[in-house]
Amino acid sequence: MKAKGFSKALLYHLQWKVQLRKFLDGRGDFNEKELSFESCKFGKWLSSDEITRYASRPEIRELEKYQAELLEIGNRVYDLKIQGKDTVAQRELRKLEPISIKLSSLLATLKTINKN
Repeated sequence: MKAKGFSKALLYHLQWKVQLRKFLDGRGDFNEKELSFESCKFGKWLSSDEITRYASRPEIRELEKYQAELLEIGNRVYDLKIQGKDTVAQRELRKLEPISIKLSSLLATLKTINKN
C-alpha cells in the first residue's frame, strides 16, 4: 500500500462530509450516489486493486466498518433533510463526528506505517 493513497482516501472522506453538511445547511446539492459504498469515492478507493489485496488485514476491515456506519448515518441525514426534518437531521449529523475521527485517525496511522 502506498502512503499517498491514504491521503487521497482522507480527502475523499472529508469532501463527502463537507458536501453533506452544505446540503443539510441548504448551501448545495448532494449526489445521492455518494451514499452508496459502491458509488462513493471512498468506497471505490476501498474497492480498488491497491486496497483489496489487503482486504484480510484488520485495519482494512475496520475502515470498511467505519465507512458503512458513516454511509448509514449519511443516508438518514439525507432522508430527513428531504422530508423537511432539518432539526432531526442536524442531530443525526452530529453522530458522524466520532466515527469520522476514528476513520481519519486510522488512515493517518496507515499512511505513517506505509511511507515508502
